[in-house]
Amino acid sequence: MKRGIAYLEETRREAAIDAVHCFDEALELRRRVPADHSPFQGYLLAACLLNRADALVRLNDRAPLAAALSSYDEAIEVLTLLPLAENPLYPRRLALAYQNRGLALIARSEDGDAAAAADAFADAIAVLDYEHSQRIEDRDRLRAVVWVNLANLRSLETTADAHVAARDAAKQALDYVADTEVSDPADADAGLRARHVLCRLCANRLSQAGDEVGMPEDVHEATDAVDDGLSLVRSWEQRGVALFRPLAFDLFRFGARVYARYQPQFLEEFIDDNMKPGQSSPEYVESPEMVMAALEARQLIMSKDL
Repeated sequence: MKRGIAYLEETRREAAIDAVHCFDEALELRRRVPADHSPFQGYLLAACLLNRADALVRLNDRAPLAAALSSYDEAIEVLTLLPLAENPLYPRRLALAYQNRGLALIARSEDGDAAAAADAFADAIAVLDYEHSQRIEDRDRLRAVVWVNLANLRSLETTADAHVAARDAAKQALDYVADTEVSDPADADAGLRARHVLCRLCANRLSQAGDEVGMPEDVHEATDAVDDGLSLVRSWEQRGVALFRPLAFDLFRFGARVYARYQPQFLEEFIDDNMKPGQSSPEYVESPEMVMAALEARQLIMSKDL
């Protein structure tokens, strides 16, 4: 098991194949333990199945994805038979099994997989909401991550109802990390990804609004999401954490365009707030992505003036 996990930390594609071989060997040994030996042995069997499934997903091919889903299903079957109230590890692992199964279905992207993935995420949320899940130390973070995954999934649909559901899911995620995203990078990642979904949804609605007169209501929600998200990124940049730059570049680019089109009087203030090295880091504000996004927004203003 540990050798397989070590392989999964490598970046080469063949490492996933090596990991699968290790997990297959571990699984063969686990199956020799009688099923009624103890609940914890069932937990370990499920852990092996889930690690195997995660490794197969990394191969990103049709046959391995089908095998991964089979492993997820078996792990879920094993976990649901455990006394979930006995050990917080049990419901935690079950919630992760449902979530990762949903992600694997999205990766496979066959007919019906999106709906099945949404059901898997809903099952994960239900497990985390169980009373016996209260002792899971990172329960709120796991909730936030699952809600973000559900928000991402629903945002890809084309119906208005789906986008409303995506918006609500993103806001649920933000609620769960509201008090911790400034101090925990994993929670910050979930919060930023939730805001990214909100901005994508807003961009879709604004594109449909066309050249309508006045300011759509979505603009205020979008600028709030952008401003809060970028403020969070700047606080982490000050502490030397650069993990969130890809999301930050998207948020800054989107925010600059929204301000340029709907609130041009605030554009320079928005750019200035985000381009001060002392409030984040020189590497971040001087990056080509940030400089280009600011230039593009200013050019939009100039073209409107002309």
